[in-house]
Amino acid sequence: MARTKHKKLNEVSSFENVFDYKAGNTEEELLKYFGNSNSISLEIGCGEGDYTISLAKLFPKRNFIGIDFKGARIYIGAKKALENKITNTTFLWINAEKLPEFFKNTKIEEIFITFPEPHVKRRSERKRLVSPRFLEFYKQIIMQCGHIHLKTDDDFLYNYALEILNKVKATILFKSDDLYSLNELDEIKKIKTRYEKYYLNEGRKIKYIEFVLS
Repeated sequence: MARTKHKKLNEVSSFENVFDYKAGNTEEELLKYFGNSNSISLEIGCGEGDYTISLAKLFPKRNFIGIDFKGARIYIGAKKALENKITNTTFLWINAEKLPEFFKNTKIEEIFITFPEPHVKRRSERKRLVSPRFLEFYKQIIMQCGHIHLKTDDDFLYNYALEILNKVKATILFKSDDLYSLNELDEIKKIKTRYEKYYLNEGRKIKYIEFVLS
């Protein structure tokens, strides 16, 4: 297992659609890969890239970047995008708290946070991707009135997010504690990742919040 992971890490570093913050890759290099001035959206905690790739297929005239701090996770999505010639998506190997340092000249149109680790222990609150700390990071890179989406199967994180968004006076555009019980959903909300399908088969309910930071 360790040998396979090491091999993936070595290989992913050579992919033309993967950019590594620690290796010194820059915002300019990433934008050059797209070769256009189309709007950019991020998926934070993209894992194997299912959601990022699905978005890229739905919206070929928009650019999408999958963000994760583990290169071995990025490997699968990046390789799939290359094999299928999906050129409007890239992957950025970075810790989300470093995003304002990376995106110095670019404003992000939309941010997707899909099934993040809830970090339920109180001392881990600062690691939650919808904590006040991370919301401040997003405010630095997202355009005014840019939409942020949270998708989770975790009750604790869903309720925590609603509490924090209320405290920071965010505008909640949509919320549901049982997404697929609703009859009419837009194309974005219908996307199901491979792991999400497992959750649904286990009887878990999917929660969703779409909001704008003030």
